[in-house]
Amino acid sequence: MKQDLTWGWAFGCVAALAIQAALMVLVAPWFAGWVHRLAGRLVGEPRFPAGGRWQEIWHQFRRPSLYGRQDGLNGVFCALALVLAVLACGLVPVFTLTMPGFPAPGMLLVCTILLAVGVLLDLPQAVQEASAAQQGCAAIVADALLLPVLTPVLLLTGAHDLVAFLGRLHVLSPITEGAPYVLAGVALFLATALARRDEQTASATLSGPDRAMWLLAADCMQMCWVTLAADVAWAGSLAMPGESGAENWLTQCVEGLGLWMFKLLVASLMLAVLRMALLPAGRRARVRLGAIFLLGVLAWQVTSSHVAAPPAEPENHNVEDENTQGYSTEPAPEGEPS
Repeated sequence: MKQDLTWGWAFGCVAALAIQAALMVLVAPWFAGWVHRLAGRLVGEPRFPAGGRWQEIWHQFRRPSLYGRQDGLNGVFCALALVLAVLACGLVPVFTLTMPGFPAPGMLLVCTILLAVGVLLDLPQAVQEASAAQQGCAAIVADALLLPVLTPVLLLTGAHDLVAFLGRLHVLSPITEGAPYVLAGVALFLATALARRDEQTASATLSGPDRAMWLLAADCMQMCWVTLAADVAWAGSLAMPGESGAENWLTQCVEGLGLWMFKLLVASLMLAVLRMALLPAGRRARVRLGAIFLLGVLAWQVTSSHVAAPPAEPENHNVEDENTQGYSTEPAPEGEPS
């Protein structure tokens, strides 16, 4: 990344971000449907095909919305959640990084946007009555507490933006120097694995386009968490622009897309296995917060100790100094023994 940002590279970065955002929005429902189907296969239950998620979203877009007494703002909540989720899809790197000098967000901004999407998805349930409102408020509290719990993970990025941070990790091996960041990626992944929402309850009051936007925003949010965790754990799969020309960069982008698909397959298997555990909502929230905090603190301690350790200085032993220790090096005056 030695080249400066030019108009050509700036146009290439904008085009790559547009393709990335559209790709994530298209793949997110397929990924959610595949995880749901794979989890059903593991427990021996029949589930819909992976493409059934997109069919349900398109079906809901064509239906009219039915509003109740407390449902006046549901359309606003779902629309804002979808806009922020699509924005997050463009901020999280998928197959390539951007050139130095191109505007890039920080890890704190990306996590804040994703948590805001989660809060907006919980608001339609929180404005209801009786037990549904209690469950919605509990989900909002769990999402709001996730940001301070992720503080150790956020401190790993320092004051750099997300692209500069991932560029620094690009040369590190996940087995040796990059091992602490793998723990940070696992901590971010748990934010998705343990944030399992009961869609039938959370979106029970939604219908028509509101329900379609809710489902698509939830799928995009899950895709962003999974991709962000995979980038932190293995940043070497991302293409580096500007190093050896645009042709080589495009080749690396194609390879990065293939590696992203491989990371999604691994993540879908892990999500399907983790979601086989049936835990109550309260216990799941406690396990989620505690696991993320502990892994984040562990990664922070390992990384800070590795960075703060001063380099060992080689010990130079001068043989002549050892042999002449305690003797004067000045010449003795005449008539006196040396």
